[in-house]
Amino acid sequence: MATNGKTITDLADDVAGKTKRAASAAKDKAADVIVDVKGEAAEIFEKTGAGAKSAASSGKDMAADAVAGLADAARQMAGKLDDGNAESGNAKAAEMARKAADTMEKFSGKLREKDIEEIADDARTAVRNNPAIAVGAAAVIGFALARFLKGSGGRDA
Repeated sequence: MATNGKTITDLADDVAGKTKRAASAAKDKAADVIVDVKGEAAEIFEKTGAGAKSAASSGKDMAADAVAGLADAARQMAGKLDDGNAESGNAKAAEMARKAADTMEKFSGKLREKDIEEIADDARTAVRNNPAIAVGAAAVIGFALARFLKGSGGRDA
């Protein structure tokens, strides 16, 4: 059987060839789209990651400022407690407050010096080395957060 001088085999070959070329073109187009999507996803991920790092860095700086403020408050308290008598309970409390202030000041400085990745690595190491303490700290933080949220909720009068 012939159509326009072509046999069915010729027509089938033509259709197969056109289908193969169309599939190849579709594959190439799909590959281009995938490359574009991957590029856009990487760009979005990079921007999001940069935003998250910026927010974490800002939070780190705020925490360092808060710890430094606590150190200053502890020093002020030590000054008020210090009565000049080295043997009194107040003088001992003042000395402990000064030591606590020094420790907080060092911690604040370390927070400022380290970048977010180093702090995260230190936290992971601490959790691996002391899992019980990490679980306890998480429980205390969760309890404190629940109390804070419960206390800050709106009350009907």
